[in-house]
Amino acid sequence: MKRILIRGPDTIGSFVLATPFFRELRRNYTDSYIVLCIKPLVYEIAKNCPYVNKVLIYERNKILNIKILRKERFDVVFLLSGSFESAFVCFLSGIKERIGYSHDHRGIFLTKKIVEKEKMHYIDYILNILESIGCNVYERSPEIYLLKENKNYEFLFRDEKPVVGINYFSIADDARSWPEDYVVYLSRELVKKGFRVVLLGKDNKENSRIKIEDNEVINLINKTTLNDFISIVKNLSYYISVSTGGIHIASVLGVKVIGLYCPGEEVGWTPYGKNSKVIIKNVECSPCNQHKMKYCRDNICMKKILPEEVLSYINF
Repeated sequence: MKRILIRGPDTIGSFVLATPFFRELRRNYTDSYIVLCIKPLVYEIAKNCPYVNKVLIYERNKILNIKILRKERFDVVFLLSGSFESAFVCFLSGIKERIGYSHDHRGIFLTKKIVEKEKMHYIDYILNILESIGCNVYERSPEIYLLKENKNYEFLFRDEKPVVGINYFSIADDARSWPEDYVVYLSRELVKKGFRVVLLGKDNKENSRIKIEDNEVINLINKTTLNDFISIVKNLSYYISVSTGGIHIASVLGVKVIGLYCPGEEVGWTPYGKNSKVIIKNVECSPCNQHKMKYCRDNICMKKILPEEVLSYINF
């Protein structure tokens, strides 16, 4: 394996949890030329990866991707992206060895199919690919490749007042989102207890409907880049969030995190580390999955996570 391609992963959370893979791959193949190919969404946190020789952006144009990958003449690709397209493009790119999981009907394009195991955390799930081909895994902890800090947000930490970040919305699935009135109540209670609150994340509405008239509650929803987000989160006292990529960033940075999760997600996607609490409410339709989330119109499991309970975990 002289020339190695890593295709994906392509979302913030999965990328953060896959960072042990990049490190352990380099430890096993110290002299290989390793390239990471990812979608634009994660480029900002991928570009400083110290374990690869180059980072390529996976374009929308499939033909262009094939041309770029063919030019690199890779010996092998590790398919961390779980899509059919990623395996198909690598097959058409002439990469002789194609290693990955065979879900999404893509097994015919793989030369080495990794056997999936149930109930694994995503970190273990990804590292299982390396272990299945005989590689040694020495360490499993994820990393953040820190970016240049944006000092425009120093005003949030202008005094010794502790700051709590809250992300209540998941763009991926409305079913994961937490009720807005809960966010308003929790924010006001935190301010009463001496905290400053910053609302973070992305909302699929042009302007967030949350309006809290309090100088100690700063609404930055839809107003930060990924670099901004990291600059803010690394200085928080707590980060309270539904299941999004940001919660993994916060956890890796050593921030105390309180995760609000749909039942079933805790198996593979909880924050990795001891500085986290995860709240889950099992309901009649438990456990949840991607199919159920797509058609969920009530998300009763998230409504059962009351702000009073979340507040009780502050100072854990």
